[in-house]
Amino acid sequence: MNNFLWALKFLTIIPIDSEDRIKPKDFGSVVCWFPVVGLCIGICLCIAYLLFHFFFTPLIADALVIIVYIAITGAMHLDGLADTCDGIWGGWNKEKRLEIMKDSRIGSFGAIGLICLLGLKYLSFHSIGEISKINYSSFGASVKCMSCFISPILVNKCAALLLMPVVGRWAQVCAAGLSNYARSESGTGSFILGGTARRHVIYALLLPVCLFWFFYNLSGFVIFAIIIIFTLVWIWYIKKKIGGMTGDTLGATNEIAELLFLLSLLLLRD
Repeated sequence: MNNFLWALKFLTIIPIDSEDRIKPKDFGSVVCWFPVVGLCIGICLCIAYLLFHFFFTPLIADALVIIVYIAITGAMHLDGLADTCDGIWGGWNKEKRLEIMKDSRIGSFGAIGLICLLGLKYLSFHSIGEISKINYSSFGASVKCMSCFISPILVNKCAALLLMPVVGRWAQVCAAGLSNYARSESGTGSFILGGTARRHVIYALLLPVCLFWFFYNLSGFVIFAIIIIFTLVWIWYIKKKIGGMTGDTLGATNEIAELLFLLSLLLLRD
């Protein structure tokens, strides 16, 4: 369990092992737990959303659950997104881009990137409320008997909240397993990138594939294929810009993959 607990501590602000006694045996095995940690986060988000839905209007509940998500992760991946936007589009060569990304201050590109991503994520999640039916799947069949008591809109939103963190964490594993560390010196992402191999990408793939099949049937495979294609293109693009991945670009991969997942749900809603 050390690998799972360390992954949970690394990816969230949950107060585990405050004395830093948990040490993973193998970082490659740790990243295999990233989608599982994403599932744990998704369960917390579903519980929070059900509470918010009971007390507030959908507009407010949707905003509050996104804030809870940011709080649970400590905004770590959003910080990586901002740094990536500043570096990739603010620098003119590899060295300058990496230097900008290391700067803790946020620039214009970073601010614009955060505004666009959070705005689109909120609007996309809110628009899932327009899906008034439960997709035909094992999950849909299991809740069909309770359709008189559970709103299809609420079911679809909770399913999206459950899967969104899983998708983002798997995209991180994929980017780490198929890329190298861009910096010459060690950093936050160096041990993740250095310890992740292609076989770990396959291992981490099992949970998302099962969940997508359970919740969305064949449509789930189409959605996941879109995410895989994006991740591969994103890896190629970042390699072209800075020669590999960093901790910041892994965080950006997480955020963009989650947004793409929500947009894909809307694209295939019929």
